[in-house]
Amino acid sequence: MQKIRDVALLALASMAAFAQAPTVTAVLDAGGYTSNLAPGSVFVVKGSNLCSTSVSVTGTPYSTAAMGGAAIRLTPAAGGSPLDAYMVYCYNSGGVTQLAAVIPSSAAPGTYNLTVTANGTAGAAFATTVVARNFQLMTQPATGSGRALAQNVVSQTQYDVNGFTTQPVPGQPFQRSPAKASQVMIAWGTGLGAAAGFDATAPPGLDFLAQGLDVKVIVGGMSITPSFAGRSNTWPGLDNIGFTLPANVPTGCNVPLQVSVAGQMSNLTTISIASNGSACSDSQFAPAVLSKLDSGGSITAGYFNLTGFNTNLAFQGQNLAVRIEGASGAFAKYTADTITQLPNVSTTGGCEVFQTTTTGSAGSGVSNSLTFLDAGAISLNGPNVSSKALTESRNVYTLNLGTSMTGSGTPPIPGLNPSPLITSGTYTLNGAGGADVGPFTASVTINQPLTVTGGLPATVNRSQDLTIAWTGGNSSDAVVIAGTSSILTTGTVQSGTFNTATFVCTTTAGRQTFTVPSSILQQLQPTTGGTSIGVLTVSSTSSPAAGNGLFTAPLKAGGNTDFALFTAGIGTAATPTYQ
Repeated sequence: MQKIRDVALLALASMAAFAQAPTVTAVLDAGGYTSNLAPGSVFVVKGSNLCSTSVSVTGTPYSTAAMGGAAIRLTPAAGGSPLDAYMVYCYNSGGVTQLAAVIPSSAAPGTYNLTVTANGTAGAAFATTVVARNFQLMTQPATGSGRALAQNVVSQTQYDVNGFTTQPVPGQPFQRSPAKASQVMIAWGTGLGAAAGFDATAPPGLDFLAQGLDVKVIVGGMSITPSFAGRSNTWPGLDNIGFTLPANVPTGCNVPLQVSVAGQMSNLTTISIASNGSACSDSQFAPAVLSKLDSGGSITAGYFNLTGFNTNLAFQGQNLAVRIEGASGAFAKYTADTITQLPNVSTTGGCEVFQTTTTGSAGSGVSNSLTFLDAGAISLNGPNVSSKALTESRNVYTLNLGTSMTGSGTPPIPGLNPSPLITSGTYTLNGAGGADVGPFTASVTINQPLTVTGGLPATVNRSQDLTIAWTGGNSSDAVVIAGTSSILTTGTVQSGTFNTATFVCTTTAGRQTFTVPSSILQQLQPTTGGTSIGVLTVSSTSSPAAGNGLFTAPLKAGGNTDFALFTAGIGTAATPTYQ
């Protein structure tokens, strides 16, 4: 009797759950996950109690009828006839529910009240904005950022999914591979605009280029005019951008990819491009490591950085030269979609961009997308520095070596170093080992620093190329030019959550100049001060080599780190406004 009663109570509880009204918490495009929807595009609805079971379309035509017990309706806020969305899928697992659908092409730009009806129960309306176009690229992790959902056209019958390495995809009739220069590619997205009459079925070749739509594909800072930009001929609501990579396209495992439609930039994604062979071009990772990432695995990597950044400060009527010195770093687990957060200090002359959410102070927060590892106590030794212990917080290590100022007649300021500490010479990290990472030693040599010609700008116009020149430095050293914009979303500037975008460009000191393309700069958000901050740095470090920067640390779970790097250098920093 007890068991029968328990089953009955469970059944009643389930019925009560299904009877709860659906609650919508977000309505977003299905590519970049922005809040603006374009007519005829695919969108997702997030919330609770949205549907009763997981189900998805298996072919066309799509239908506006309830799927998994759920239906979506959009009613113009200004009045007018309601529109029913064409259902794509319903997801319900572990209490998490989400819907996807195609918004009718007849939806005129404006504000709509979106309602979900689940198992006959209607939820509260959710205000939704419809715009004429909002093209966003689809991504492999389905998060709006990371690796683009793109195909390499190998032949008329072979379309590989873009990946780091060439290998089959288990359970699928296709394989992965990196793209090559001069190859045709197809990027998938949604939001090019209305396709009247083709919301339930795919059109036979609707090309928006033929209608005069201005579309540009930006790969590694290079602007490409596509050969096709239109609706997929297979799936309603999805768009294809066909383009050919230039012969001199930058190579790498995380080459930035964006699409400009009528002057509006899509979300930032990446693609993999090989210079030759069956794996993308990356001096830091062996093909076996890249293959592991392609297969959905993770790798363990460590990165530590010792820097002395010079900047200028106006104080009591004087222009003072300020040096801020310190070290930071961590060991972490990385996936194919977070690997861009590791710096690439190769000297190919390319740029990479990544976006992340950080928690902490502006411009220096800790990434929320990484799993950091315990490495125990870590100390730093070198010229002017003896057994300085790094401070650990959330398995991220930092060391503040202080600030120094120089200037004629400078009054003494308590707490300042009388002179800079970090200089040319060899510095060593000693790790005692912790719960995840065993004992390790890493060393790097700082060579002659370089001098930025004319200093760094106080304002960076993102619509124009940024050229930076320098003198001095060891000609073979790697030069790293990095820029960051951090925008506060919650909390305070001192300890809040920030949306952070960063570009990193690398070259060699001997080239004495580098131009950051505007297409890279535009991927940073504009900053205005206050709750946003911009940072621009130029620094040099020894080109990584075994025993000089590159090192290996043992893992308590077995094996060693897949990659570990200790960089050190003296550079120039500024906090410009990105406009």
